Amino acid sequence: MKNKMKRLLSIMLVVAMMAMLVVGCSGKSSSSDSDEGGEAKTEEKETFKVGYANKTLNNPYFVALDQKLKEETEALGWEYASLNADENIDKEMENMETFISQGYDLIIINPIDSEACLQSISNAASAGIPVIAVDNAPDDSAECVTIVCSDNERNGRAVGLYVGEQFGDDPIVSVLLSGVKGAVVSQERRTGLMCGIIEQRTGCTEDEAWEQAREMEQTLIDTGKAYHEGADFAINGQGWGNWTADEGLPAMEDLLTANKDINLVLGENDNMLLGAMTAIENAGLTGIKLAAAADGQKEAIKLIADGTDYLATGDNSPVTVAKMTLEVAVDVLENGATSDDYETVTRTPALCYTVENAADYYDPDAAF
Repeated sequence: MKNKMKRLLSIMLVVAMMAMLVVGCSGKSSSSDSDEGGEAKTEEKETFKVGYANKTLNNPYFVALDQKLKEETEALGWEYASLNADENIDKEMENMETFISQGYDLIIINPIDSEACLQSISNAASAGIPVIAVDNAPDDSAECVTIVCSDNERNGRAVGLYVGEQFGDDPIVSVLLSGVKGAVVSQERRTGLMCGIIEQRTGCTEDEAWEQAREMEQTLIDTGKAYHEGADFAINGQGWGNWTADEGLPAMEDLLTANKDINLVLGENDNMLLGAMTAIENAGLTGIKLAAAADGQKEAIKLIADGTDYLATGDNSPVTVAKMTLEVAVDVLENGATSDDYETVTRTPALCYTVENAADYYDPDAAF
C-alpha cells in the first residue's frame, strides 16, 4: 500500500511537471513580444528632431509652408521647431547655430540670401547634421542634401507663353515687380516669364528663347529696363516689393508715376501683384493686365477664374513643397540617403493657372 502511494505521487508529480512545461511552451510561442515578467513589449519607433530656419513670416505663403512642414513632421511622430529670422541674416545664423548646438537631427532652411547662408549650412554639415533647403536656393556650393522648390523657370515660362498669346500682335509695354535683390528664385522667375513671352511672340526655339531671355534679364538688372525687338516686348521699369502686398503697393505706385502707358504688370509672386492691383485701382486706371510667375495663391486663382485682368500665375504649392521635403527627410534619417542620391534641386511639377483651369483648382478653404 505504501509503495502504491509512492508510485501514485510520482505519477502525479510527472503529470504536473508536464502540464507546467506545456503551459510554459505555449506562453512563449504566443507572446513573442513579451518580456520575462509577462508584460507586453511595444515596438518603439525611432523619433527625430527637425528644425526649420525660416527666413520670414511676412506673407501667407511662408506662413502656410511653416504650418505644413510642422504637420508633415509631427505626422511622422517627430519633433519640430521653427525659428523665424525676420529677414535678418545675423538672426538666421543665430537660429542655425541654435539647431546645431541643440543636436537636431536635420535642419530645413529657407535662406534669406543665397550666399550668406553658406557658412551656417557648412557648420551644420561639419556637425553631421544634414540640411535641406526649401523655396529659395542657396549657392550651388552649399552642402545641402537637395533644394526642394517649385520649378520657377518652367512655371515662369508657361505663364509667359500664355501671356504672349493673349496680346496677339499688340506690343507689350510692361513693368516688373520683383521680390528681393540677389535671390536666385527672383532671377529664375523673371527669366522664365521673359523666355515664354519671347518664345511665343517670335516663334524661336525654347533654347533660343532661354538664351535671349537671360540677355534681356541682365540688361534689366544693369539698366532698370529692357526691350526685345523681335517680340515687341518692353519692360520699362522694375520695382522691389519684398514678396508682400504691403510693399508691392507702394512699389507699383512708383512705377505708375514713371510709366503712364503700360498694358501689363509682371510679378515674381501673387502677393505683390495683389498690392499692385490696389495701386492701379487707386490711380483710376483700367485695362492693365497682370501675370505672376508664382505662387498660385488662392486669391489670385479666384481672380483668374473670374475672368478679371489677372491673366495667369504659376504654381508654388506650400503643401507640395512640404510633402516632398519630408519625403527627402525620411529617406535621409531612416534610410541613410545623402546628397549623392539626389539632384542639386528637387523640383515640384510645373503648372500654369489660367481662366481655362483656375476654377478646377480654386479652394476657398485653402491655407494659401
